[in-house]
Amino acid sequence: MPSTSRPTTYTRDDLARIAGLTPDVLRWFEDEGLIDLGSDAAPAGGDRVYHPAHLRWLEFLNHLRSTGMPLAEMTQYMELTRGGDATVAERRHLLEVHRARAGAQVEGMTATLRQLDWKISFYRERERAMSAGPAPAARTATRRAAPARR
Repeated sequence: MPSTSRPTTYTRDDLARIAGLTPDVLRWFEDEGLIDLGSDAAPAGGDRVYHPAHLRWLEFLNHLRSTGMPLAEMTQYMELTRGGDATVAERRHLLEVHRARAGAQVEGMTATLRQLDWKISFYRERERAMSAGPAPAARTATRRAAPARR
């Protein structure tokens, strides 16, 4: 029976694919010091080995990146994680500040979506009204306003 569990190690290409990144972006994360490679930094065989913890970390980095966390803050967060439990409060604070910014962005986008929904609804109503022809009052007003021909 085939195994349905995830592998315990990944190649760079596999990790990048699973995480939804290109190998170049993964390499960029490494170059920026955002991925802790630990003892896998210089493997004997030449091919770097990644573990499920790397995948979970990349997924988290992607969330930080997609919510607009600046690279400097991502780097700061990574440095704090290297500090262990002594930096838990600092990491929490950094994430709370970022969460507040992301929340404000969501609120702004929600307001924008409401405006777009209103405008779309307005145009739907206009299209319905135009396809139904002029309103009865408008037809009467047009007949009254037309000058008589002689």
